[in-house]
Amino acid sequence: MADPLLAQDIIDGAAVRDRPNLFVIGCFDRRITFYSQQVRALSLVHALKHLGYLNANPRIAVIGGGAAGVTAAAAAALVSNANVVLFETAGELLSLQSTTERRRLDPHIYDWPAHDTVDPIANLPILDWESGTCRSVREDVLLGFGDISVRIGQRLQRRTRHRVLGLAVAADGYDLRFIDLDDPAPAPENETTERFNMVLLAVGFGLEPREPVANIQSASYWSDAGVPVTEFEARPTPRFFISGAGDGGLIDLVAAGATNFDHAGMISMISHHPGIDELSPTLAGIDVRARAADAAGNRFDFLAAYDNEVLGQLTAIGLVAAVAAQLRPGVRLTLQTQHLEIFEISTSTLNRLAAYLTIKACEADVQRSFRHLQCDAIVRVAAPVPAPEPAADFWLDCAGETVAADAVIVRRGPGRSVVRGPFDDHLASYADAHREWLARHGDATLVPKLSRHARTLFQDAARDAEIPFAPRVQRQMAQQLPISVQLRRDANQVRWSGAVPPNQLVRAWSADQAFEIILPDGPELLGPAAVAILRVACHSRTSRLHAAPALWSHHVRALSIDSLHAEGIAMPTIIDGNPGGAAQDPVAIASDILARQIHRALDSWLLEKLHAHLAPFFASNADPSRSIGLTIAPSLRAAMAESWAQWHAAFGDDSALLSHFMRLMICAVDDDNNRDAGQVLVGPTKWKEIVRGTVVALAIATAWQTTSPKSAGPGNLVRLRDGDSDWSGHGCAADLINGSDMSLCAATYMWQTQFVILIVKTTIEVARNAERPFAQVDTDQPALSETDGSGPVIMSINREFSEAVAAGLPALRALLAAVEARHFEALDKAIMKGAA
Repeated sequence: MADPLLAQDIIDGAAVRDRPNLFVIGCFDRRITFYSQQVRALSLVHALKHLGYLNANPRIAVIGGGAAGVTAAAAAALVSNANVVLFETAGELLSLQSTTERRRLDPHIYDWPAHDTVDPIANLPILDWESGTCRSVREDVLLGFGDISVRIGQRLQRRTRHRVLGLAVAADGYDLRFIDLDDPAPAPENETTERFNMVLLAVGFGLEPREPVANIQSASYWSDAGVPVTEFEARPTPRFFISGAGDGGLIDLVAAGATNFDHAGMISMISHHPGIDELSPTLAGIDVRARAADAAGNRFDFLAAYDNEVLGQLTAIGLVAAVAAQLRPGVRLTLQTQHLEIFEISTSTLNRLAAYLTIKACEADVQRSFRHLQCDAIVRVAAPVPAPEPAADFWLDCAGETVAADAVIVRRGPGRSVVRGPFDDHLASYADAHREWLARHGDATLVPKLSRHARTLFQDAARDAEIPFAPRVQRQMAQQLPISVQLRRDANQVRWSGAVPPNQLVRAWSADQAFEIILPDGPELLGPAAVAILRVACHSRTSRLHAAPALWSHHVRALSIDSLHAEGIAMPTIIDGNPGGAAQDPVAIASDILARQIHRALDSWLLEKLHAHLAPFFASNADPSRSIGLTIAPSLRAAMAESWAQWHAAFGDDSALLSHFMRLMICAVDDDNNRDAGQVLVGPTKWKEIVRGTVVALAIATAWQTTSPKSAGPGNLVRLRDGDSDWSGHGCAADLINGSDMSLCAATYMWQTQFVILIVKTTIEVARNAERPFAQVDTDQPALSETDGSGPVIMSINREFSEAVAAGLPALRALLAAVEARHFEALDKAIMKGAA
């Protein structure tokens, strides 16, 4: 990556020839992102400061309240004694980012697959932020702007709903003409003129036209309405027509194809997919060749390059299949561009690759389709008679070809000429000059970098002005500060008080939030709520119990480090005394109700964490940290995904079903006397066991139909057998049974269910219990260990199971049928021997 530009280079790129002290920020640059515009603004202000332009404390007008304008205004006011006025036509700053939760801003991802581009932190010296929705990023930046405004005072003014009409050269600067849109009758004759010594043009690119194609309205990219809808009126073959080859068009091509578009999920799925790093040099090399072709005035065929150089590996690592798993059933996508080549060098590599994967996933499925149309313009026409396709909302003509569509998304870019119009007489030669400057400095202009000196300037200025830390840092610091809550007996109820409601204790797991949990009474007085509290604390690295050790130590030890049902559960810290600080917002509530609220929040978080792990696994065998440890064939994973969709919905709908399933997954003992002990075990400490156990149970349930979770004992699974009695089952990934190692005592333990699925540490076992006790079984059964003659028959299928799931669904079904047949054969022999 190129080094940061020198201060004079930056001035040369922003200055307008023959217009002293008139500078342009980003309006004519390439690769425009929220982050890059901020870097350009900071770099320009640093250059102005470094080269003495700000020494005379000029009066500065910043025109445009987007990322560049807001950053430039704050920066200039912070590092000098200049008076800065920020003009914005809209009613608020950063208005484009104010309306969408479904679009995402990432600081560095545009430059993927270069190093560190998945880093979510912008890491700017002022107005810093972290990746998130447009709205959340906007809020963070405006909070930072507000903090600077408070410290700077009247030297930094914002004038929203002020439209700048033009500039006139004056002896010591520029006369800026504008109107106040809140004036009862705003009109040119009511315009105001003010003198400024320096003007920074940060007008951006304007807005997209509401009707970019005659008789077709297209919602703005920057609105949630502009994101293709999730559900398309149950149409079996939803048809989307996307016009435009820029980043917006490519993103919305992906969004239109997806069942439920998740921008952050799309970025993560591609950039973190196993094996994708090996493709980085190839993708970067393709981009280098494309830029060279563009510099020579030639176009580049990305589609052919991707087909020849990366498609095979994208398929091999499962990324095409992962994208296919997220597509709408039957979707038909049409992309119209002005050029024969689908992709442009001006777009980001990640967006290009996401669109390419969507195209290839559609082409590989006979139920879906993709086609590319090249024409200069599209026209909405009347439906042909007779219509070649079922009724459509839109009929479009593209170079003589008629296309049907249920939705049309036009991404032709904003109206740049409109926002530049008031300054045309000043910018007549700027475009050509800036183009030469871009060519001269090459990659340094593609990925603007903030120099170390610039960073230091703004950091020092922010410290000297006592500017608060960025909101993202404040949130991080707040998470590190403990939150105090208290539970105590109140008549026949429990009194909860503190800074957060009970269901927010889940943050001890989800955000590693430290809690100080104050417990003036013993566990017996708190009832079920004590168990819920211990469950939170036993799986939290940072939470502490403030309680009398004499009342709590034995109880806590029994359910944690001395547990007879699991290894590795840490004992939370118990500190004598009451530190206070948790008396606010008291609520009296029945102990069992309070416990359910806490357990439900914890279980729900675990369920969604489990779902987030399983979704990419089903798509491509992606398994971070090898939590599952199995390679499963695509056909079986696809079937498991369908089963999991049903399980996930059932768990989300029935909290008791979810709680029972996970408790018995971690605890082998299935009786009410051990309910509390089992429930405390369910948490992040046992995450791998939960994931692995669920996947193995799901694989067997998918192949051994019909098997599903059950909400009451015995067991946590039930198999509905055609023409026979239903079988109860126990899917179990426990470490211990009554204090003994599972692998040593599973065969002699008296299971209460007809079948048992065991995941013993990293070994997978399937156990099948007789439907009635029997005394004699042939010892040639493949047993995990010897039984006492009346215990269950446990069949070890670890190697066979791994091979079967890797082979696919038919192989696993055959294996389970053989296991079942061997059991009944042994059972028949035992019955015959007993009869003799």
